[in-house]
Amino acid sequence: MKNNHGSMRAFIVTGVLTCSCAFAQVQAQEANPFGVSTALAHIQDSRIETDHPVEFSNARSTQELVSALATMEAELGPFDARLQEPLLAAGDLLAENGDYVQALDFLQRALHVTRISQGLYSEPQIAIVERLIDCHVAIEDWDAVDDNFRYLHLLYTRLYDKGSEQWNHGLAQISDWHIIALNNNLGSNMTEHLREANRLFRQRLSLAEGADNVDENTLNILRHNVDTTAMHLRRKQQEEEGGLYTERAYSRMDMQNRDRESSIASLD
Repeated sequence: MKNNHGSMRAFIVTGVLTCSCAFAQVQAQEANPFGVSTALAHIQDSRIETDHPVEFSNARSTQELVSALATMEAELGPFDARLQEPLLAAGDLLAENGDYVQALDFLQRALHVTRISQGLYSEPQIAIVERLIDCHVAIEDWDAVDDNFRYLHLLYTRLYDKGSEQWNHGLAQISDWHIIALNNNLGSNMTEHLREANRLFRQRLSLAEGADNVDENTLNILRHNVDTTAMHLRRKQQEEEGGLYTERAYSRMDMQNRDRESSIASLD
């Protein structure tokens, strides 16, 4: 079954999913100023004209596109910066046609060329990694989705100042992923998802508490998210260690949180 490229990202970023760990994520309807469109704009602004614009732009099928790209690679070499956009276009076309596995190959190559031509960490990589996430979601390779979100986390923390709007947006995306993974038991390590979610919420809370423009409601939501992930993390760790988490101990923790919602609230 073919899936729309955009719908894959929507699954990760805006889905409200059934919760198996008493988590639920609600997305606000605010604009995303640092998402795919911005990263694509950076790619387009830095475009280098190729010697084969006609052959590439006139390609009418996946086969013709791949053939035109192979000709360019033979003449320019496999790491030439001018291959970045053709590789992205080929990956996009393949993904739109439902060939996610082959699309991943082209997108990975586009990412490699971008890292060589624009440095180890650059803004255009964000859009490419988001495409990789889309394709891995489509084939339900959740560990690969997790790996790419972790690389996305690295990009945001290397590219933007801590506490900046871009940094906050990036960490919110990563938090969303870990909660969605917990909600749906995606991937091979739920404890790690809990640990990362708790760490990210604590980071965001620490920055928010030191800022002058963060309202009390936002702070309370972050505190709630920190406490709730910590509670479930402690329970999960004890279960994995083979110990019995007694009903009395859990009831005490539950009573401490009785005035709070049982689900993690969203700031985004």
